[in-house]
Amino acid sequence: MSKILADNVRRLCKEQGKQMKDLASDMGIDPASLTRALNGNARLDTIQKIAIALGVSLKSLFEPIDDVEGFIRIAERVYQFNSREELDRLLNKK
Repeated sequence: MSKILADNVRRLCKEQGKQMKDLASDMGIDPASLTRALNGNARLDTIQKIAIALGVSLKSLFEPIDDVEGFIRIAERVYQFNSREELDRLLNKK
């Protein structure tokens, strides 16, 4: 669950042209505290501050975003993928 939160926060920051330190400043916390919250078990009040600072709903911070799909050719074979996980599996095949 925290990976989805962290991925969404990073994506939203990128979309809004913010760095993580900017988000932390907007929230009134130390950047290291934000990093710890995203890499561990963030408290509800911290997640609420993140949502407010990014101008999004709490729910949107936990919705998986899988915006990758397509085809890839590896060693003369063509594979279809519909998620980042499938693409990672294809790229890491041995």
